[in-house]
Amino acid sequence: MKVKYLLLFFIPLFIILLNLNLLIFNDNFYKFDNKDVNKNLLNYFKDKEDLKFNYTERELIHLHNVKNLVRMLDIIVYALAFFILLILIFNKKDIFDVLMISGAITIAITLILVFFSFDLLFTKFHEALFLNDYWLLDEGTLLIKTYPIEFFTGFFKRLILNIMISSLILIIIGVVKYVYTQHKPGSG
Repeated sequence: MKVKYLLLFFIPLFIILLNLNLLIFNDNFYKFDNKDVNKNLLNYFKDKEDLKFNYTERELIHLHNVKNLVRMLDIIVYALAFFILLILIFNKKDIFDVLMISGAITIAITLILVFFSFDLLFTKFHEALFLNDYWLLDEGTLLIKTYPIEFFTGFFKRLILNIMISSLILIIIGVVKYVYTQHKPGSG
């Protein structure tokens, strides 16, 4: 197996996780009733400040778990970027097909996710990533008031849109590179 074909796995994963990471720290797409809570929470995830608000013990445990996942997400995104760049540097020839296929795979994965119920995806996501049930919070908690289910459905829709746009850009880059290499002087 050629090493460049690892990109068919790495690039879709990178596109999805990078867009997730970027969206987590973009508070412009959603109108928060309490921007101070959101800003403090994002700074907490970045280790810039401690939590300032009155969270329940369950919320504090959940937020600590989320912070660890955000850190892990950062590490995975950087590692994937490093490996993708490394593979691209050493496999420059005929990489356009891998870029186009990676973009198409990412779009296919995204379209499959769209066909599932958001509630099911939300629950399975939490069950897969958290070893406890502290993510199940009462409606009166600060986290639920700040981030109601509408926040997460909007976040998911925006994530899907961003992934689709990123994938289409990748496909376009692959097509342009292909057309350029087929029509450049001296190519046959």
